[in-house]
Amino acid sequence: MVAFQAGLLSLEHATGALVLIGQGLFPPAYSLMRPQYESLVRGIWLLHAASDSWVEKLGEPLTLENAKRANEGLMLAEMLKELEKSSTAPGPIVEQLKEYRDVTWKALNSYAHGGLHPLSRTLAGYPAQLTYDVVRNSNAVVALATQLVSILSGDPRNMEPVRRFHVEYSDCLPILR
Repeated sequence: MVAFQAGLLSLEHATGALVLIGQGLFPPAYSLMRPQYESLVRGIWLLHAASDSWVEKLGEPLTLENAKRANEGLMLAEMLKELEKSSTAPGPIVEQLKEYRDVTWKALNSYAHGGLHPLSRTLAGYPAQLTYDVVRNSNAVVALATQLVSILSGDPRNMEPVRRFHVEYSDCLPILR
């Protein structure tokens, strides 16, 4: 299922970001948070709001023609709007996705496009608190992606460790205000 693949892709971006942070390559690590988040949103959208036609388009083998059709797809804001309207999408998760976008979007874009954030930090350095916050925010997306792939595995028992993950590792997730 293509929604499952999107969840796995989100987890791969998070893993890549951690590897890059470990190597001191902060700008590319931080820039991976955007596709990490977008892959998660796409996976949830595919599961709860996408038409069968879109699920089919995004699940086709990669060819030039299929890529052209798939590139005509919805942008992130449109997927979030469709998720808001969906009767099957979990409201609290959709709200978390929107809140995450509202808080992080400008910085994510700046890192992804070589904007002021990474240009300024290249000279000034990367404070430890920034990396700490980036990792915690990435972990929040990992937590949601883990829920998605656990649900899509088809085995309800796979959600048990995910629930424990949220409790046992709450110190690694964003602080709720």
